[in-house]
Amino acid sequence: MSTIKDVAKAAQVSVSTASRALNDNPRISAATIAKVKQVAAALDYRPSGPAKTLSKGEASVVGVIFPVTDEHAPANPFQLDIIRGANTELVAKNYVLATAICQDEASLLKNVQAMVEQSQIHNFLVLYTKADDPVTAYLREKAQNFVIIGHPSQPGDRYLNNDNQLAGQKATHHLLIEEGVRQPLLVCSGHHWSYEADRQAGYQAALAAQGGTALSYDLQKDEPAAFFAAHPSVDGIIAVDDISLLSFYNQLQTVTWPKQLPAICFNRSRLLSLASPAVIKVDMMPRQLGAKAINLLFDKHRTHQLVGFRIVSANEK
Repeated sequence: MSTIKDVAKAAQVSVSTASRALNDNPRISAATIAKVKQVAAALDYRPSGPAKTLSKGEASVVGVIFPVTDEHAPANPFQLDIIRGANTELVAKNYVLATAICQDEASLLKNVQAMVEQSQIHNFLVLYTKADDPVTAYLREKAQNFVIIGHPSQPGDRYLNNDNQLAGQKATHHLLIEEGVRQPLLVCSGHHWSYEADRQAGYQAALAAQGGTALSYDLQKDEPAAFFAAHPSVDGIIAVDDISLLSFYNQLQTVTWPKQLPAICFNRSRLLSLASPAVIKVDMMPRQLGAKAINLLFDKHRTHQLVGFRIVSANEK
């Protein structure tokens, strides 16, 4: 495989000039740029990360920042599918991914600071939103290029998201109309993520339109036996995401639960094959989110974009 040194030698320029020419540096003449690119194409040269760093002053890397995650927490399949979609676009751009995953906020901030200051990473995807978040505050302070996946916590942040409120409304309407449910229960994780609040708002709006009453179950606070003794009218389940649904079913194993209730869940992950009975899914298109997030990251003329969703029947693979 040809190197930047091979290109420079064949084009009769220095290595730094060759590298800058391949990246359209305005200091290099148009004639030299054309000559170096012609030689590079003839040699089938593909620039390495260090070569790009030399010419641009930054690494050809996008940092992906995960929310603070307990070491015992299961991998989130929705986030992994976002990464798959993002990486498809990055490969085409000759970029690679670096991840920041930590168990506490201070460590996460330190990790991101090192990525910026030591590794010269200046482009980031942030896979969460949180009020008063020190990580995104640091990225703003240092004028880094970043896109948030989710509902932004600060005006001016660039973001990509689903319309989670509409999705919550449509999912609830599906249970009420298509499945004949009268009292759907919304199962919440207890972590109060912004997407949960939006889906809950849609759930409440759909119930209000049908004259129903909203009812929610907090996985962190509620105890199933007492809860269902107090609310025997529950005849359907809506879970804010796949992990919450499976956690809910796990809690139900501690109580007598003879009902086979219709259930609908946000996210269409392979985890749901573990659920019984079969579950209706709301596919939030995570791979599209990832791919479009990368496109938005490198298109600084746009500030945000919404990605659609669709309801998938319980029997559809």
